[in-house]
Amino acid sequence: MSTTMYTFDLRTGALTGSRPAQVVGGKELTICAGATPVAPPTDIPTGHAACWTGSAWEVVEDHRQHMDEKGTKIGGTPYWQPAEGDDWQSPPRYTEELGPLPEGAVTERPEKPLSVLKAEKEREITAACDAAIVASLTMPTSAPSSAEVAVAAASLASIDPDGPDTLLALHTARRDELLAAVAAADSTAALADVEVSYAV
Repeated sequence: MSTTMYTFDLRTGALTGSRPAQVVGGKELTICAGATPVAPPTDIPTGHAACWTGSAWEVVEDHRQHMDEKGTKIGGTPYWQPAEGDDWQSPPRYTEELGPLPEGAVTERPEKPLSVLKAEKEREITAACDAAIVASLTMPTSAPSSAEVAVAAASLASIDPDGPDTLLALHTARRDELLAAVAAADSTAALADVEVSYAV
């Protein structure tokens, strides 16, 4: 039975596969560049790779992307480095080196600043207020046109002259209450507790 040679990348030492030892002049060549007869570990955890050190195999973290059969990079561990300016808008980084991720790397996208989250919440509150006013005037019509809204408002005013103003005051008061809660929120958790709802 021929000797199995385990091949490795000459730059990184990472295991790349195996092959039978070459035979020259009736003798197996078991000493050659990029291969060793020493078997690598059989239980390499996911996200790790076996690397040849020159005298033995060692198992190291492997966060690199790999090429699929079409030559597209896949997998890998996305990470961000806030200390280098990465924020919630930054694309993820990928390492091309074996071993642990760079010092200070985080594997979850940095959170949006509270100021950005507040601005998003304020837009949600304002849009919901507008929708509540329209819904109150045109129930049960869904997605009414501007003409339908105008007709509904006129109809309500003919029945109750103060009706449109009352509805407007009701919803804008709720809007202002929600906006005040957003302004007072001092954390993302407190902001998440602000539930956008209107009585329709």
